[in-house]
Amino acid sequence: MILIAQGKIGEAADILQEIQVETFGQMDKTEKTDFILEQMRLCLDKKDYIKAQILSKKISRKAIQEADFQDLKLRYYLLMVRFYSHDSKFLEICKCYQSMYDTPKVQDTEAEWKKYLALTCIFACLAPFDNEQSDLINRIYEDKKLQQLPVYKSLLKTFLTKELIRWPKFQSMYTEDLNRYFVAKTSEQNLWGDLQKRVVEHNVRVIAAYYSKITMKRLTELLDLDSAAVETFISDLVINKSIFAKIDRPKGIVSFKKIQDPNEALNDWGHNINDLLGLLERTCHLIHRESMVHKVDDQMS
Repeated sequence: MILIAQGKIGEAADILQEIQVETFGQMDKTEKTDFILEQMRLCLDKKDYIKAQILSKKISRKAIQEADFQDLKLRYYLLMVRFYSHDSKFLEICKCYQSMYDTPKVQDTEAEWKKYLALTCIFACLAPFDNEQSDLINRIYEDKKLQQLPVYKSLLKTFLTKELIRWPKFQSMYTEDLNRYFVAKTSEQNLWGDLQKRVVEHNVRVIAAYYSKITMKRLTELLDLDSAAVETFISDLVINKSIFAKIDRPKGIVSFKKIQDPNEALNDWGHNINDLLGLLERTCHLIHRESMVHKVDDQMS
């Protein structure tokens, strides 16, 4: 505390890190957790993210779910938000806020659960699209308490609906509400930039779902971007395997339709024939069974 008061964060962190508190058998679990959290905080203060990650693994996420650990749990996840923010791991930040939202102490205070639920929604939308993000955003959307936060329910619905999002309209609708949680101006600008990327990526996936081919000129109009930016976004999504696309620069055409490999087409055809023959065999069996039933009925009568 003396070194911290003197502003010597690095020296204070070095002294505390030498103490392997988890090996002390006489200390209570809450005391150990509190000490490790303080070590994490000092490491983050001096931007030593590697040691902060090592220390975070000493805390069991299952253990801090207990009733006695609620305050420590909230401290832990707030520190993890700081850690993941360093690398812009928005999906992990979303999970941290969701864990804080699920804490009984938070659920008992309306202002608190509304804050953490709103942050969960925001960072779910900021996270790059993949199967895990899609599943998470759908599960958050089903939360009944989201009815009390119509703005954030609408935000999630915007990304879940397969329709184009016009950025100027989107920004005007959500700027006031989102800026409440974008604390510093520099952070605010970065997060708005990341959110715009997610909107453009969403629009490209929507266009890829409805178009087999489209001119680059029309694509730039739909995305409100220049051709160079459009190419960059499409290339990133192709690399991430979110979509399939080919760009014909001389003709100015983007193709989203994947040409099927001949062997794959032949295999599909073979499977379809097998399914058809199976269906035909079952139909013949049912017809034969019905004819036998009617034959027996005729003999009985």
